[in-house]
Amino acid sequence: MTPTTTSAPAHTYPSLRAAWIPLAALCLAFFVEMVDNTLLTIALPTIGRDLGSGTTALQWVTGAYSLTFGGLLLTAGSMADRLGRRRVLLVGLVTFGVLSLCVVTVSTAGELITLRAALGLAAAAMAPITNSLVFRLFEGQALRMRAMTVMIVVGMSGFILGPLIGGTALAHVSWEWLLLANAPIALIAFVGVRFGVAKDRPEDLTADVLDIPGAALTI
Repeated sequence: MTPTTTSAPAHTYPSLRAAWIPLAALCLAFFVEMVDNTLLTIALPTIGRDLGSGTTALQWVTGAYSLTFGGLLLTAGSMADRLGRRRVLLVGLVTFGVLSLCVVTVSTAGELITLRAALGLAAAAMAPITNSLVFRLFEGQALRMRAMTVMIVVGMSGFILGPLIGGTALAHVSWEWLLLANAPIALIAFVGVRFGVAKDRPEDLTADVLDIPGAALTI
């Protein structure tokens, strides 16, 4: 008889305090993807003057991010089920950070809209996974609910405070820095997830075929 091999149990934490590094990293990832929904709202007039763009183009600066972000959430979750949640989140964080640095190359409204759409795609690869990985940190249901509450509060604070943060920063720096600041945040979150969240196990993955046409229709 051939012995059956199983993966070792995932490492979990006994309390929120013990898990503060990975929990803070997941909260940071959720915060940065949510704050970017509204961060540039106050900066749109300044962006319009700098790039010489009209009202319609400026609406797409924020709309492009929301479109790809919201439209690809389900698809990103399905991909994470196949490739591994932790792995997809790490790739999403790297992509989000690198794309944020690309704002220094933007010279037209079209380029900024394209960049924002790409950032929304990277954020979509992060949003559903940050929430699910919280459950991987703990075994007890009570701890999981407390951690999820913390994450939701942090994420929604980012969405609500985005215009305030953007407006305050805009009084001291150029609008490009609003996106450049994403890079170090993504880096910190990457390190915390990389070393604090348990790796994906083979039995947690699914081999179902990804519905590409369905994914396209969600956008």
